[in-house]
Amino acid sequence: MATTAIMRTKSCALGILMLALVGCDSPQPGNGDAGHRAELSYTHYTDASELFVEFPALVAGQPSRFIAHFTRLADHQPVTEGRVDVVLRRDGDIVAGFRVSSPTRDGLFTPVVTPKSAGDFDLAVILHTGNNKVTHELGPVTVFADAAAVSVNQAAVEGEISFQKEQQWQSDFASVPAKPRPMRPSAPGFATVMAPADGGADIPAPGDGYFSSQGLAKAGQQVEAGEILGYLIPRLGTGADLGESRVAFERARSALALAKADVERLTPLFEQGAIPRRRLDEAQQSLRVAQAEFQAAQSRLTQTQTGAEASGLALRAPVSGEVIDVQARPGAFVRAGERVFRIATPTRRWLQVRVPEHYAAQLHATSGAWFDHPVTGTQILDGTTGARVVQVSASVEPKSRTASVTLEYPRETGPDLVGSRFAAHLFTRPAEPRLAVPRSALVDDGGRQVVFIHSGGETFARREVQTGIVDGDWIEIVSGLSAGERVVSQGAWSVRLAASGGDDIGHGHAH
Repeated sequence: MATTAIMRTKSCALGILMLALVGCDSPQPGNGDAGHRAELSYTHYTDASELFVEFPALVAGQPSRFIAHFTRLADHQPVTEGRVDVVLRRDGDIVAGFRVSSPTRDGLFTPVVTPKSAGDFDLAVILHTGNNKVTHELGPVTVFADAAAVSVNQAAVEGEISFQKEQQWQSDFASVPAKPRPMRPSAPGFATVMAPADGGADIPAPGDGYFSSQGLAKAGQQVEAGEILGYLIPRLGTGADLGESRVAFERARSALALAKADVERLTPLFEQGAIPRRRLDEAQQSLRVAQAEFQAAQSRLTQTQTGAEASGLALRAPVSGEVIDVQARPGAFVRAGERVFRIATPTRRWLQVRVPEHYAAQLHATSGAWFDHPVTGTQILDGTTGARVVQVSASVEPKSRTASVTLEYPRETGPDLVGSRFAAHLFTRPAEPRLAVPRSALVDDGGRQVVFIHSGGETFARREVQTGIVDGDWIEIVSGLSAGERVVSQGAWSVRLAASGGDDIGHGHAH
């Protein structure tokens, strides 16, 4: 026990030397120590943390227990470690300091402040976590001479909705200040993901037929220009069999032989002037037809006999890239002109956005687009994400009555699936500062656009607002909100439930 007392004395002395602390790990006051004094409440923000603290008015010689809630603004979760100092300053110098070395529970620190002398001071609460120090300057505070002299005139916090810190920490909750930010007007339209025209190709079937199962390219496969994608076996014709193919072959070979003999016979006669030129020309044309028919019959016979790829047509990749679509199936029939392969560059995509002709004149100034993608959420394609405008239509498409802009972007920064379509917005003018909040802060409450103001640590107010343009995740606030006011950006529906009297939300808590 003596050793403990000595160590405690040394610790307190060091604290007095460094921070002018008058108490160190002060014991908790007993019931009734603070009496029923009026309470003060502060909510204060730094870049790193939020402090919500309540405590009885300060009286010289009497303990006041601070109920200090600390929230990390990076993730809006409670601070779970560290120490807290409460200091009273006068003319910039620390007059008294009081410390608690660890939280009572996650997010909650309860230092006890017992000032020795009355007067006006500047109050600060300092959070130490590891090597980090965050100071919450709470401003002037009065230490009264006795309980009878206590007079608290702190302004009431706006709002009647209570949503306790414990509920905030346990839910998906966050709040941010409304402030001016650069925002760009935009025009609504529909976007289509495309393979770049200079980095992709569609490969059609050159004729009717079916594909062999051997050597058939697969979606996702990387290919080089000239590489074989598959073999198309030409259609034999209805009812074709080996016997018919052999008869057709022999008939074609006989016709070819007769045609050759006819040309050989007529050539010297023409040279002798015995026949006109037209007669020899007809014979030569018949020979060319006979040669083509013989080659076709020979190919059909080979195909019927072997079914091998040697009798098929090899389809080759015209460009290097990734095979992103394969419509060819082994043994499945395809018609001439149908697309069977699609190749795209593996590094880039195009996004073509079509907007109503009403906005066509504004597209010359476009700098990009934003959209809510069903998989990746809200995305922006502009210079900051590596996108660039590659084409702006100079006319309106007659059938759809739309104008278009095509953007190119790195594949990893935007939608990847070629052919996918979704709603999008094209930026039409440069950015201008506008008061804005996250779109997630807006709640449709009975047809009215509403935000919830985080007016105090556990106090909220419902506020109707008028909105303006949308730029990605942000929406302009035209009226109903002032710069600096904090709005609930995540968990607004939970606050609305608390406002409506939910059984499990918004109840008080004991410390």
